[in-house]
Amino acid sequence: MEPDDERDDDGSSGPLLPPDDRLWRHPSELALAGAGRHVDTAEAHPVSHVRGENRLWVVALLSGVVGALLATGVVYAVGGTRAHKITVAALEQDVESSPVVTLAATGAPSRFVTGAEHVRVSCVVLTARDAHGQRVSQGVVFRSDGMVLASAHMVTGAQSLSAVVGGNGHVVARLVATDPGSDLAVVKLAGSGFVPAPMGSAFALKVGDPVIAVRPPGAGGVPGDQGSVSGLGEDLVSAGGTAIGDLVRIDTTATPSAVGGPLVDAHGAVVAVSTAVGLPGQTVEYATPVDLAREIATQLLAGRRVVPVWLGVQGADLVPTAAKAMGVPGGAVVQRVYPNSPAAAAGVRGGDIVVGLDGRMVTSMANLIMAIHAEPPGSRVELDIDRGDEQRTLTAQVAPRPAGVT
Repeated sequence: MEPDDERDDDGSSGPLLPPDDRLWRHPSELALAGAGRHVDTAEAHPVSHVRGENRLWVVALLSGVVGALLATGVVYAVGGTRAHKITVAALEQDVESSPVVTLAATGAPSRFVTGAEHVRVSCVVLTARDAHGQRVSQGVVFRSDGMVLASAHMVTGAQSLSAVVGGNGHVVARLVATDPGSDLAVVKLAGSGFVPAPMGSAFALKVGDPVIAVRPPGAGGVPGDQGSVSGLGEDLVSAGGTAIGDLVRIDTTATPSAVGGPLVDAHGAVVAVSTAVGLPGQTVEYATPVDLAREIATQLLAGRRVVPVWLGVQGADLVPTAAKAMGVPGGAVVQRVYPNSPAAAAGVRGGDIVVGLDGRMVTSMANLIMAIHAEPPGSRVELDIDRGDEQRTLTAQVAPRPAGVT
């Protein structure tokens, strides 16, 4: 790694600062939003609470990405009725990515904390400076040439970027590309020979699964905050009505302090990247599935726009009693197939139960959604269908989501 000659006078990156500008809330709170004052997402000071019980406010975007268009839907990638705008600065030449691994596949899974400790060497503390001061967030190295997955709203508009990798010295960093629709960014660290984090998959996550929100060295004596998955396919909606979807909700044992860091499963593999944290005192965190994050990064590094895709189905989770009778851990029940959609072209019907995708189990509708969203436009997927007493495998070609489809 190349040292940064412009390190701070005290030689440290400073304490992690929580994001404090834009608030997000769960869609169930929208009916209550009228009770509070209007929130201007461009404000540079903390926003007051809206009165009422059980209203979860989640800190998400800071000033610098005001007006980013975010939207969600049933089964399509990163939401929206059109491709998201991206900002690209000096795209890097694509190099071989770190392999996708789940350490459980080796037959010798790491202990939970040991796995999280191993990932800390790939954790990055990013400091973005502009005329208004500095913003501190986290990121995770996903390629050995210094490519980092980070939170877009924390680095967009920065006049300078610096990073501390694995608790070591400062290095210069620069923004490569952003996708406001998913609030993801790719940042390049100066130098080479970085250690990429082991990338797993969020497809197998279930509610109740343990995870660790990994914190970089210097953020405390423990490698991270333990927690558990409490929701899949979650949406967050801002006070202005914009949204980001496909998120994994994590209930942690400690109050998260920054966004952008990796979440690791019990086998030591990164399964998601933190997107939003709660206000002080709240032990909740939302994260983008790593499968989707990697696909978005691939499109950004190739200089392409991030194109939302869809399958064209709507449905619900298979109830546990039905799943037990069928001898499967779960499934996605198709209740509606959109005309002229990839699902319709593949022969999917209402009432079908999707129990597998490309050889992997599908345990819920959210699980199916996350898997489809991580596919590039034009890719073919095999759907394992249970249709009464008949089992079929159908091939669908995911496509860009047409404008005007709800």
